[in-house]
Amino acid sequence: MAYSTGTIAQGCFGKVYKEKYNDTWAAVKKVPQHLISRKDLERECDVYNKANHPNIVKLLGNITLRDGKWIIPLEFIFGEDLETTIFKASKSKIQLTPANKGTIIVGMCEGLLLLHSKDIVHQDLKPENIMVEHNTNRAVIIDLGLAKFFRRGLNSAVDMGNEAYSAPEVLQRCSQRDQRSDVWAMGKIIAELCARIRLYTPSVCPEKIEEVLKDQPYCRAVCRMVEQDPSLRASMGGVMSDIRRAASAGIVTDIPVQKEHLKPPLPHTNVRRQSPSPLNRDAAPLIRDISPMNRGPSPVIRDPSPINHAFPPNKDPFPLNKFGKNQLPINRPPGGLFERSPRPEIKALPRTALLLPPSPQRPDDKNKYQDLAPKGGADVAEDLMKMKLLREAAKDLPCNLPTTGRVVVRRFEEKNGEMGTWEQTEVVTRDGKIVKFDDVKFNSK
Repeated sequence: MAYSTGTIAQGCFGKVYKEKYNDTWAAVKKVPQHLISRKDLERECDVYNKANHPNIVKLLGNITLRDGKWIIPLEFIFGEDLETTIFKASKSKIQLTPANKGTIIVGMCEGLLLLHSKDIVHQDLKPENIMVEHNTNRAVIIDLGLAKFFRRGLNSAVDMGNEAYSAPEVLQRCSQRDQRSDVWAMGKIIAELCARIRLYTPSVCPEKIEEVLKDQPYCRAVCRMVEQDPSLRASMGGVMSDIRRAASAGIVTDIPVQKEHLKPPLPHTNVRRQSPSPLNRDAAPLIRDISPMNRGPSPVIRDPSPINHAFPPNKDPFPLNKFGKNQLPINRPPGGLFERSPRPEIKALPRTALLLPPSPQRPDDKNKYQDLAPKGGADVAEDLMKMKLLREAAKDLPCNLPTTGRVVVRRFEEKNGEMGTWEQTEVVTRDGKIVKFDDVKFNSK
């Protein structure tokens, strides 16, 4: 695939170009030499080297000086910035489904958590500085030019962040930017991503977030992130469990509910005695409560034997009528002369179970393939083949795949304090078939 080179971004320190670098595309940042000192350049390079994470843009090589400009080769993200995703829907190529939102939010929060674990403050978080990769929805924090190391209240850079995503203590000039101001900015970004509206910075507070997000799964986490008092504000490590839980809730919501007629019958259900007719939607007469007339054995006939021993042994208890048929006494007890054998206790089944069509299996085989093939009158052999292929494709996943839905599994491993490996597996199924399977792996070595 061919891509044209050109300017892809421009800031107060220089421009970013899309160029070839070591046989790969790179976002090459070119900064005039007089705009940045060597000390600041070394600090920026140190930040990139320490922040090795899939959700943070990577430095591809050494920074060099050419034609009076510093050349900084960075990872090129084939996607769009979050500003486009949230506020420019007509240009965006990303559908903000609950599952995609979860992937983006968890990704950018994990990237910020890694920065804070290395005592790095980004100090310029905003939607323009977060890229979203097409196809994978991987969120990548970019533009670490203003990032600083923050240890024991000391920082190594001048505060030049965007005021639109500045915490209250920063706007009031009461405090310098630190990890807590980064958390506040990330909370506002998450709220805008969920609500698809631009929030007025001075109005952002937990009460405002509850009004905007209401019952959305990220509401509780964002309220903790935008506390106006920085001493009460949650850290990224303290809020990540809520973020991951909310993302999981979004993924489950995004999976379509299976149709009721695809569910296998309950183990105690006799499928052959059910009818698909709409008339049988309610419980069948045989499984309703026993008639008041037959709730107990007849007071006259206590013996369940077919013959009533109250009659003399040589007398026919059933005289023939004029039609040649046995004639029963008119004043016979409610239970009749014959006592029926006790009926098995049958509980009323759910309405959805009664709609199942008859199973083509023999009674002794009705549970043999119950967990392998869905019932519904389809060919059993064909259904077994589909489910076998489905299980074969999903055997390496830590969970069972749904018949119709989407499952995303991410895994990363940290070695010697740095990101070692990162994997993401995405499986999309529809009607028992795998329609999409993506396996993305990253190894820093």
